[in-house]
Amino acid sequence: MKRARRQEGMVLIAVLLALVITLLAGMGVMRAVRNGNVMAGNFAFRQTAVQASDRALENAMSEIANRIAGGTGNTGSSRYLATIGAVNALGVPTAIDWTTVSCTDEKGAVLADCAADNGGYRVQYVVERRCLSSPDLTVVTQIRAQCEYEPRASSISPTTISLRYRVLVRVRGPRGTENWFEAMVSGPATT
Repeated sequence: MKRARRQEGMVLIAVLLALVITLLAGMGVMRAVRNGNVMAGNFAFRQTAVQASDRALENAMSEIANRIAGGTGNTGSSRYLATIGAVNALGVPTAIDWTTVSCTDEKGAVLADCAADNGGYRVQYVVERRCLSSPDLTVVTQIRAQCEYEPRASSISPTTISLRYRVLVRVRGPRGTENWFEAMVSGPATT
């Protein structure tokens, strides 16, 4: 009579070890996929914010052109600063009260309440004329002293003196996201 061999269970241990390794690999793949989806979502939010800021920049450039053409460069509004002022840690002028700046969605439709986060995008912009003080836009020497950024001998009239305008765009999006965009544009003091 043969004695029964004692089983040592090595196969069971090897199978359990293989299952643990497979489980860890599967969890790693799931985490990578989840992170990829989050990154793709963040990228999509960012792209929409960039597109919304482009629309706001176009609107700001139209406002600048209207101010130049109409000679209303020294008049104020909640979206226009005639002079350079103090800035906060982000470089945003402290004179801006964002609660009074008009607001649109990413498609350009005016929103009544910019503070309400309804899951969409809320876009605001402010134009800052890069002048140290508000000159008389008909007096060349005042414009040159307060606003001209690249003095040229050929700048002899308000139509040939180049002024700079800084456009600040604030885009707030879903889930509390916030993006800031800035552009510098230039144009004549008057037309």
